[in-house]
Amino acid sequence: MFTADMIAPCGLDCSICSRALQKENPCPGCNGPDENKPDFCAHRCGIILCEKRKANGYDFCDVCPDYPCEDVMEKENRYTSQYPLKESPVENLRMIRALGMEEFLKIEEERFSCGRCGSPVSVHTGICRGCGMFVGNKEV
Repeated sequence: MFTADMIAPCGLDCSICSRALQKENPCPGCNGPDENKPDFCAHRCGIILCEKRKANGYDFCDVCPDYPCEDVMEKENRYTSQYPLKESPVENLRMIRALGMEEFLKIEEERFSCGRCGSPVSVHTGICRGCGMFVGNKEV
C-alpha cells in the first residue's frame, strides 16, 4: 500500500487519502491515470497542472527553483491544520531527500497504519480502512 508511486509531486502521500482507500474504484494517486481520480486532482490541481514541473520533468516539487510555491503552501497549510491526522508535504519531501524513499515509506506505514488491524488510516477522516476504528487523535 505504501509505495513510491503514491507519493505526489508536492510530497503528499496519496495512499492515505480517503479516495485512495475506497474499497471500490480507489483513486490511483496523483501519479496514476486520471480514471477514478477526483475532478480536482485530475483537472484542477495547480501542482499536477504545473507547466514548469511538466516541462522540466520534475518528479517532485522541491527541485523547482520556485519551491515552495503558492500551490504547495496551500497543501501544506491545509494538510497540517484541517484534518484529524497531520501530513506535511514539505516535511515529507525533506525526509525523502534525507532518508531516501524506502526509509520514508517505512515511516509512513508506521505512522498511518491502524494499531488494531494494521490497515491504512485516512489522513482526511482518521478512520481505519480495515476495521473502521477512529484514530484521529493519534500523534503523527
